[in-house]
Parts: sequence; structure tokens; C-alpha cells
Amino acid sequence: MKLQKSAKTFVVGLGLSVGLLAGASAETLKIGVIAALTGGAAPWGMAAAEGAKIAAAAANAKGGLDVGGKKYQVEVVAYDDQYKAADAVAAYNRLVRQDGAKYVIIMSSAGALALKQNIEDDKIIGLTSSYSAKAIDANSRYMFRLFSVSSDYLPAMIGWMKANYKERRVFMLNPNDETGWDQTQVSGRLFKQNGYEVIGQDLYERTVKDFQPIFTKIIAMKPEMIDLGGTPPATAGLMMRQAREMGYKGLFMKTGGAGPRDIVAGAGKEAAEGMVSVLYADPNNEGYKRLAAEYKKSLGQEPNEIIVAFYDATNVLLQAIQKAGDARDTTKVAAAFAKALPMKSAQGDLLALGGNTSAGAGQQIISTNYIGVIKNGQPVVVGKAK
Repeated sequence: MKLQKSAKTFVVGLGLSVGLLAGASAETLKIGVIAALTGGAAPWGMAAAEGAKIAAAAANAKGGLDVGGKKYQVEVVAYDDQYKAADAVAAYNRLVRQDGAKYVIIMSSAGALALKQNIEDDKIIGLTSSYSAKAIDANSRYMFRLFSVSSDYLPAMIGWMKANYKERRVFMLNPNDETGWDQTQVSGRLFKQNGYEVIGQDLYERTVKDFQPIFTKIIAMKPEMIDLGGTPPATAGLMMRQAREMGYKGLFMKTGGAGPRDIVAGAGKEAAEGMVSVLYADPNNEGYKRLAAEYKKSLGQEPNEIIVAFYDATNVLLQAIQKAGDARDTTKVAAAFAKALPMKSAQGDLLALGGNTSAGAGQQIISTNYIGVIKNGQPVVVGKAK
């Protein structure tokens, strides 16, 4: 994987090596990825880029993506937005104005909201992993959410928690941005509906590393459970380690932004033991294992589980392009999502088109999430939330 540094962005050209000779005369279809490739959210961003790359490579291995009898080599170009809205806008302009991409994957809520109107005005197909309820609305035509979000899976997850754990006093801690605001609102409402006592909530800046002042306040309130919500996995691990060192002995849970491997690495096995978390993947699923192996082969490390969502979404996009019969007409491609779905995910679960209830528009890929408990440093799937 080539990596070129340009100003504040990293450019990653992906998906061309496999099947290149077979598709030498094919045209190029570019898919852009705007994600955090550096910093605390990098595990998510690299999973976004690599998930798209693996799907592209599979299409290229067949000689290219066949669209209306014409073959296209699929190229993935990823830019680092450092989880900042301004950098996401700069990356989008480069992808669309200079690189000629008509399809863009946007990882963060900040980026999705900053680019929401551009996507509609430019008629660019956008796939976002934003949890924000504002990312998709009744006026969305070209922006799609690429997986189920908290309002879809949290009712089942919190219901499972209620049935399996006695703890009822919960404190919620989230990042101070669109992701955290939305997670706090949805989680708080559902906790209360299920009979939990929400004793408090707080927001922190993503640049913070010392959480002792926050946990001094939280621990004094004697919570039985702390929900770290949409906190990046590495940050969640740091939080857990500091809280345990300060004497917190209660339960941790994470209702968004999965990543148990990074959580354990940051917290330590003992501090992370027993944490309940939403998972994007079952680590023992053969489909997921295949994706993880491809990622490790490319980057030399294990992926964040969210790779499966970006891989699946890229496959849905490629299928919609084929169903539309015209890779350049994004209006036809947007309409063809309804023809591409339902389809099977990499893990064998059903992907469907929905979102009318949560987003006010059928612009969302509905996926299956899992409930996991960290045991002896490893996530163990104990249920599904869908």
C-alpha cells in the first residue's frame, strides 16, 4: 500500500494491484475515503480504507466491475481528515474536483455534517458511518448511512443488559461533538425507559488524556455502571485504566464505537475484564476472519472490527452501480440501492435498506450488531442486537 504525505492529508491509492493486467483496457472507477488515518480514531479510519480496498480488489480480480457491459478497475483513494470537519471538506474537494471521484465514504459525524449539502448539490454518492441523527434526513437523496446506528441496536442491547445484569445506576461519558451529543441523547432516553437511573452525564474534548478530574467527580457519585458511549477505543482503554487506578470497581459498558482489542491494550487485561460492548463483528466468524487476514497481510496488524461494515457497504455500492447500468449516473445509482438490497453480509447476516423510522428516509443500510463481553482479554459474543 503506497502512502504519500501531502500537506495535512495522507493519500492512499488502493485496489489497483489485483487484476490490473486482466483489466488493463478498463476504465477507472474511483471511490474516495475521508477518514481519520492518524490519531486516536485511526483504527476506525484505516479499517474504512482497507475494507473498501478489499472489496475493490475482489472486483478487480474478476477483470474489473462489469457495468452495462463495460469493465471498470476500482480504485480507492483515502485522505486523512484527522477527525476534523475542515480537513474533511478539503479532502472532499480534492476527491471530487481533482480526482474525479463520484463515490465517497465519510467516516466521522463532523465530516458527514460538513459535507451533507455538498453531497446533495454535487450529486455525489456518500456513504457515512456517522452516528448523528442529522447526517440523514427526509431530504437526503445521495447520502446513505452504511450501517445500523445506536437508535437501531440500542433498544435490544440495553434490554439484554437489563435482563442479564443487576446494575441500574449509570453515568454516561461521551466526546464533546456530534457523535457524543447524539449518543448521549439516545442512550439516556433508552436507559430511562428501561428503568435505569441516569445519575449524570459528561462530555470531554477528544484531545484530553488526563481523565482523573472527570473520574473524581464520577466515582464520588457512586455509579454501578459507566457507559463510555462513542468514545474511541484507545481513549476508552485509557479511561478505564485511570478509573480502576482511582478505585472504581463497577461495570463498564460501551454502547458505540467498538474496538475491544484497542480497549484492552489501553486498559490492561485486568482493568478491561467484564466490559460489555457493542461489536460490529463476531471475531470467530469465518467471513470476518478472512477480512482480518487480508488487513493483517496488508498492514501487519489486526483491524478494528468496523472493517466489516465498510467492506459490506462498498459491496452494496458496487452492486448498486451494476444494477444502475451506468457508473457515471449517480442518480440512477442512488435509486439502485433498493435493487441491490437485501444481500448477505460478509458474516452471513442480512443487509437491508431502511431508515424510514430513525432517519425519516430509506437511506440506511440496516446491519446486525453483536453484544460482546471482554473475558480474559478477548471479546466473547453473547448475543445480537438488531
